[in-house]
Amino acid sequence: MLYMSQVFDDKSRQKYGLISNFIYNMKSAKEWDNKLFWFQILMVVPTVAASLLGTYLPSRLVADLSGQMGIPRLLLELTLISLALWACNAASNVALEYCELQGGSISTYYAKKFVRKIMDVDYDYLEDEDYQKVSGNAWRVARFGQGVSTAVIALPMFLSSLTGVLAYGFLLAARSIILLLTIIASVGISLWLLALARKKHAEYYEQLQFSARKESYITAQATDSAAGKDIRIYRLLDWFLEKYDTSLKEMGRIYGVIHDWYLLRNLSNAFLQLVMNAMAFGILAYMLAAGKITAAEFVFYIGLVNGFSRYFEEMLRQIMMFNNTSASISYMREFLETQDRWNRGEGIGAEKLRRISSSPVKIEFRNVSFTYPGSEKPTLKNINVVIRPGEKIALIGLNGAGKTTLVKLMCGFYHPTEGEILLNDIPIQNFNREEYYSLISVLFQDSTMLAMTLDENLTGQDPKDIDRQRLKEALKLSGFDTVYEKMADGGKSLLVREINKNSIDFSGGEKQKMLFARTLYQNTPLVILDEPTAALDPIAENELYINYGKAMENRTSVYISHRLSSTRFCDRILLLERGEIIEEGTHESLLAGNTRYARLFEVQSQYYKEEDERKRRSRLMDDAYETKTRERGVFDE
Repeated sequence: MLYMSQVFDDKSRQKYGLISNFIYNMKSAKEWDNKLFWFQILMVVPTVAASLLGTYLPSRLVADLSGQMGIPRLLLELTLISLALWACNAASNVALEYCELQGGSISTYYAKKFVRKIMDVDYDYLEDEDYQKVSGNAWRVARFGQGVSTAVIALPMFLSSLTGVLAYGFLLAARSIILLLTIIASVGISLWLLALARKKHAEYYEQLQFSARKESYITAQATDSAAGKDIRIYRLLDWFLEKYDTSLKEMGRIYGVIHDWYLLRNLSNAFLQLVMNAMAFGILAYMLAAGKITAAEFVFYIGLVNGFSRYFEEMLRQIMMFNNTSASISYMREFLETQDRWNRGEGIGAEKLRRISSSPVKIEFRNVSFTYPGSEKPTLKNINVVIRPGEKIALIGLNGAGKTTLVKLMCGFYHPTEGEILLNDIPIQNFNREEYYSLISVLFQDSTMLAMTLDENLTGQDPKDIDRQRLKEALKLSGFDTVYEKMADGGKSLLVREINKNSIDFSGGEKQKMLFARTLYQNTPLVILDEPTAALDPIAENELYINYGKAMENRTSVYISHRLSSTRFCDRILLLERGEIIEEGTHESLLAGNTRYARLFEVQSQYYKEEDERKRRSRLMDDAYETKTRERGVFDE
């Protein structure tokens, strides 16, 4: 749900105004359900009419009885008024029920828009801290419906109460302005006390949240198996319970303070109601005794006093709630109306795109620098490099050298802070986003498998649209064909056990091959492989090297790896360090000189020689060293 601290802290920073937000939500309601829009409007008249008829009926009965009206006529009159009252109440209740039903489900409408937007928004927004706050607020609104669903009811409730205030106020003012002002003052003071209690609630809420977070943390640790070992071994039970008890007591104390403020408001409100009723009844009793009103009018004005008080309080209450509701709508609007930086309109055109995609592409970085938002130092500095069509490039460097950032720039996930990137001498911003993405396929280190069939994961297509010959070639070149063919259900096998109970699991190496096959199936002119052999054993890794050249025929490729020996099959090696390309050349040419690459290669080669010797000795001793080291991630360079 939306937390009070967010509503009270953020409402002053809303991007959109209250009236604008309610108009937006009404338009959304109309788009979600056209009838909902009209029910919101049409609910007002029967609601107020039913209230006025309910106020009028008792006074009319008193008037008829005082005038000694005949029973048949009395029954007819009461029947007609009762039927009108029933019709208005029925219409009001039908409208209210429909608004509540559809209002409660309008969060589904917003949730759908949220999911569509978050999956389509430019990637760099997903890593932006400010945008994460915006999307987080919007998700809470969409997930729990806070604000947007209540707005559907809040608007007709406000309009009904406003209409009721005007109607009842006019009738009261016609008889006594003093009576009207007395009621307004009483209700106004009561709601001012409520606003004060809510303000105090907000002030204490942050303290409450701090203690609640501590309590939640301790609860999480108590159920965590990893923490459970420490709690038992180091005998931390009493210490944890003491902290837990302290947090609960502090939460109880703060709840008590908040409760006291609401209790004070309720007691004050009860006293104000007593004073208001005494004054109102006193004025009306005086007017009745003085002969200024009849007994029937006395009953009627008592009803008007109660009705006006009820409507006036409801109107002010809705106004007080509008800020919170408006904040929720504003969060959602700010998220949905985020402007993408990528070109989403006209690109280079279908014919030109077809020609480019039919052959290997050229990628050029011209004076490219990139600095992450909030960072003082650039991650990449003045990168100038041309990757020729059909060239196989190895991109290497230590952690933090800038490899991942360079790849994300190449994928169009980030935009250079300075300089430009060109594909076939065309600045990539000239492509629309979908055109550009259609030219690239990437095997990321953290790729995801979806809860679909294996074929759908491999191709991203409906089974009837899959190019079976292309899939067969991708499976063979990736080495995943042997796994694929052994499965009983083949490509129809389901993945992800959390969703599909009968799903299949792959080992790390099998998953890596599957993802490589998915990359190859896309048949794009530019392929990027980020640590594709990290989960493979030496034999499978060697097979990938053998197939790599054939798989990359008629494609430009960029291969990222920590293992320098795996770069031999590439045409050129680029070594990044501290955001700059410090060396480039073939494996042989870089080893021949006094280069940074040669020194790194020597250090890494020595490590692998020692590792091979340890494995040889372990086999002689018939232990499971190789398996254990692999499980520890020795091969996941």
